[in-house]
Amino acid sequence: MSFLKNKKILIVAAHPDDEVLGMGGTIAKAIDQGAKITVVFLGEGVSARFSIDEYESEEFKKQSSLRMEGAERALRLLGVEHYVFGSRLCTQFDQYSRLSIVKEVERYIDEFRPDMLFTHNPIEVNIDHVITYEVVECACRPVNINSPSEIYTFEIVCSGSWKFDTSFNPNVYVDVSDYFDSKLSAWHEYVGEDRPFPFPRSDTGLSTLAKYRGMASGLKMAEGFRLVRCIK
Repeated sequence: MSFLKNKKILIVAAHPDDEVLGMGGTIAKAIDQGAKITVVFLGEGVSARFSIDEYESEEFKKQSSLRMEGAERALRLLGVEHYVFGSRLCTQFDQYSRLSIVKEVERYIDEFRPDMLFTHNPIEVNIDHVITYEVVECACRPVNINSPSEIYTFEIVCSGSWKFDTSFNPNVYVDVSDYFDSKLSAWHEYVGEDRPFPFPRSDTGLSTLAKYRGMASGLKMAEGFRLVRCIK
């Protein structure tokens, strides 16, 4: 029996597209096995490409809308019906009250009462990803009766590939051989986010990582995770 079957899964991601990059195949597989999934985005994903004085521009508003529309299409394609968009500025999570973000995540945990939670890992060059991990770690203190019994971190090809000193080391592998095409299809809904290989965030880059994780686990294609806490 799959560990995903019929589970309630909460995914806390920094930006729209992180959910697909980190676990798009696993999402499709879990939905196929009866899981109920809610995706929470703590921030938007385009403001880092604009200067502060451009935040009120029509182009900024257009790009923000396109990112959300792409996310909605990607999530529908994967079978996810429940999701929440945040508005924190991209790569500026450190400008916000950490406590307010923790309390927001706690609220989602209390509302959804997940069996499993997936989020970013701290071995990242993207500050928003690191802060997302840290607030989830705080929000999931085991004193909360609704805290999920299983917590996993995922990897983001690109920002996770560029750390100088350490690298993400999975201890859980999900076979996505039959679901990788769904991951790619969902990724393609984020128009303009990919670049030609050898940039990691490309079709070839995503495929290479999936095959690499597959080689480490005796599978054709896999997504890697770290189980950071399990309470049984």
